[in-house]
Amino acid sequence: MKHAAALLLSLALAGCANPPPPPPAPPAFVGLQQAWVQAVAGPGWAVRALTAETTCPTLRWEGGSAPMQPRSEPADEPPPPGNKEPERKPTSFTLRACEAAWPAGVARLQVDDVALQAPARHPHRIAVIGDTGCRLKASDHAYQGCNDPVDWPFLRVLAQVLAAKPDLVIHVGDYHYRESPCPAGMAVCAHSPWGYGDDAWQADFFRPARALLAAAPWVFVRGNHEACARAGQGWLRYLDPETGPARACAPETPSGGFNEGDFTAPFAVPLSPRSQLIVFDTAEVGSRTPPKGSPAWTRWRGQLDRVAELAQDRAQSLFVSHHPSLAFNPSLLGTPSLSRSGLTPLLQDAFGQRLFPAGVQATLHGHVHMHQALGFETNQPATLVIGNSGSAASGRVNTAAALGYPLLPGARLETLEIHTDFGFSLLTATPEGWDLDAFDALGQPLAHCDLAGQKLRC
Repeated sequence: MKHAAALLLSLALAGCANPPPPPPAPPAFVGLQQAWVQAVAGPGWAVRALTAETTCPTLRWEGGSAPMQPRSEPADEPPPPGNKEPERKPTSFTLRACEAAWPAGVARLQVDDVALQAPARHPHRIAVIGDTGCRLKASDHAYQGCNDPVDWPFLRVLAQVLAAKPDLVIHVGDYHYRESPCPAGMAVCAHSPWGYGDDAWQADFFRPARALLAAAPWVFVRGNHEACARAGQGWLRYLDPETGPARACAPETPSGGFNEGDFTAPFAVPLSPRSQLIVFDTAEVGSRTPPKGSPAWTRWRGQLDRVAELAQDRAQSLFVSHHPSLAFNPSLLGTPSLSRSGLTPLLQDAFGQRLFPAGVQATLHGHVHMHQALGFETNQPATLVIGNSGSAASGRVNTAAALGYPLLPGARLETLEIHTDFGFSLLTATPEGWDLDAFDALGQPLAHCDLAGQKLRC
């Protein structure tokens, strides 16, 4: 018995002397990580790249070359101003972000080993994805299976989008969700990077999307997850449509309030001589409206005046923002309710019951983690919500009950398609407008609608 006790004690001591090995360290970044083409304010197109090298790469094409310029240098920044997660740490950026304007008259070019194509003058097939990251959020006790391709199907969605060979990809916001560490013992998200630095950005978006980033130009829309209180530091370095050296989020102030880094001027992306996108940043307005007459109200109200000016440039405009004003919020029982947007009172103040200027014939959003297509009997533009491309979702909407639900006074639905499956959507240009096709994460069709003017038929 004594020998057995001694053996157990020696084994216990050996265990203390040789603890289990720590989790593997994430691989160090080496060389060029990603390169892509994106729409920028102007309007225009820029090549962006992320690299671990000490200098930015060079664009090369037949008969020419041009150096890329740094947008941001590697640095450690304080935790995001105003962030409320229980575990916070400084934000570490080890990658250099670089930029160059797409050279006029060039059809294709190389950034190191990445081949890029010039943006199509009239894109015919537009893929739309949104709300793609893997949710790790301690304040909500929400932990998605980032290591499980079924629970976090973003890679599957990306494969289907790549197979569809779009001319343009629109991401309607919320790229970054890994805000908190995965709890110990939870294998489905074990060893995931977390926080707001480039390791989490790479895991949540850039590494999975590398092939699609190179395959087609992109339009990036800012979501509430990219507000300055969350992943705004990375957004401004990497994806912000304003060109030149990256803007920064203002430091946290005791009085709180709105952060200057959360305001982005609306801009247009021409699609054809008759159609365009108008991209609008609603990241910080979220579901709360600033007091009427406050500096924030005045700023956003002025931006809506700019939307009205932009809408005059084309016969058909698609207003693109993260938060919908005319869409449904899911619930466990499916009881319909309005997905609230803090921008709605501002829209009503600017444009009345229609919410948008006459040139806006459809709106495109994410935020709600499902596919929704809403057509109105009354004078409102069609609403398309594509927020079902990877982030965890719950709840549903009873379609029959929703058809008779008054989203806002004076807005009556006549067409409604709602799907909770993960997936993406394709907009295909037609002589009258657009065909909308929704697909699940395996490429199976979910819905088909026609958009002619502001009228949607599904």
